[in-house]
Amino acid sequence: MSDAARVMCAGLTTWDVVHLVSRLPSTDEKVAALDFFTAAGGPATNAAVAAAWLGSRPTLVTALPDHPASALIADDLARCGVELDIAASYEGAPITASIMVTQSTGERAIVSPTGAATGEQPVIHRFPVTQNMFSLLIDGYFPSLSLPLAKSARNQGIPVILDAGSFKPYSHDLLLNVDVAVTSAVFEPPGTGRNPEAVFAYLRARGVMWAAITRGHDSILYMCPGGSGEVAVPTVDGVVDTLGAGDFFHGALAHRIATQGLSGDRFPEDLAFAADVVARSLTTFGTRAWLSQRP
Repeated sequence: MSDAARVMCAGLTTWDVVHLVSRLPSTDEKVAALDFFTAAGGPATNAAVAAAWLGSRPTLVTALPDHPASALIADDLARCGVELDIAASYEGAPITASIMVTQSTGERAIVSPTGAATGEQPVIHRFPVTQNMFSLLIDGYFPSLSLPLAKSARNQGIPVILDAGSFKPYSHDLLLNVDVAVTSAVFEPPGTGRNPEAVFAYLRARGVMWAAITRGHDSILYMCPGGSGEVAVPTVDGVVDTLGAGDFFHGALAHRIATQGLSGDRFPEDLAFAADVVARSLTTFGTRAWLSQRP
């Protein structure tokens, strides 16, 4: 393990409570869960779990409060092979996500106060050292923590990957300090109208030379110094659960860049590699069961 590529993931950590249901409840109705699980969650957190599964040596940099539930999070991540670095804190309990996954489609419905990680910022205890890291993934949460890390990594020539699921008030500042931006189809910078070409133009204007737009089961659109195009994603019959799929994609890409480097010629292959990892995660319920499969 000491020779494994070191990946740093910085951002949000939640405590997820997930139920598998036959359908979502109506107003003032109770629905019995078919199954349930609890685990650490959040974009950067799930990304670190995927990187560890692939053989990297990930460190998760995040903010957590002094609370009994934080110990549950630490124990879960230790079992997944993720080193936890609590570099900041906030009051109260850990941010919790309540999630329902519909059995027939694998689609999820999520309720979580993630605005707490984009609004009031945590108390920073220290900024971890990025030296000797092979790649850095930031998820856009806790920018007062992740932005200095991104600047430090870029100054050392360490590739910085941004998980840009949605456009946030401070996304502009983050984009000025990343090498690779992976956005969702709903990522909408001002004036782009979610048009892929307009989004890519917006990213290029901020110095981002590698970018991809993930679109669920549709192909991935990309641009890089080697050109632009589409990457097909694997067809998965009988999707069980889509929870964490995007996060695992980002973690797999961070692992790939850490082990192979950042290359314009190989970027489509890197995206295809990450999509294959996601396909594995879709076949089981929850964000941990799929880890029993061999990479």
